[in-house]
Amino acid sequence: MLKKYINMFREDMRYVMSRRCGLDELNNFIMLIGFIFVIIALFTHKWIFVLFGAIFVTLCYMRVFSTNIDKRKTENDVYMRYMGNVVRSADYIKLIVKMKIRSISDKEYVYFVCSSCKQVIRLPKGKNKVSVRCPKCGATFIKKT
Repeated sequence: MLKKYINMFREDMRYVMSRRCGLDELNNFIMLIGFIFVIIALFTHKWIFVLFGAIFVTLCYMRVFSTNIDKRKTENDVYMRYMGNVVRSADYIKLIVKMKIRSISDKEYVYFVCSSCKQVIRLPKGKNKVSVRCPKCGATFIKKT
């Protein structure tokens, strides 16, 4: 009985959200700025930072639930035109850090990220300097395992 109502709720939410904008890169950035203001408010005890944080978080949720998908897409495209390289660089750095952590925890293999196509490459540890050819794009580079 409860499972039936949960499934009905899921279907209703899926229907409602199918005609909404949802999350995009600009929303992620606005939410991050809002949370930064809230954290600053926690340390400084200034109400103005809470106000700014609340404004940014509210703006983010207004964009998420907006039904004007074309306008939100245009806003995100403008954001990505100016900030796209920064977002892509941050994603690349996150991937490199993730692979470094994975290499430390794995006893047999070391992981690298191709600088051209961002493909993850796994090599056995203990081979010293090796010439690596990316299987996806064919770029070659020298790495120490």
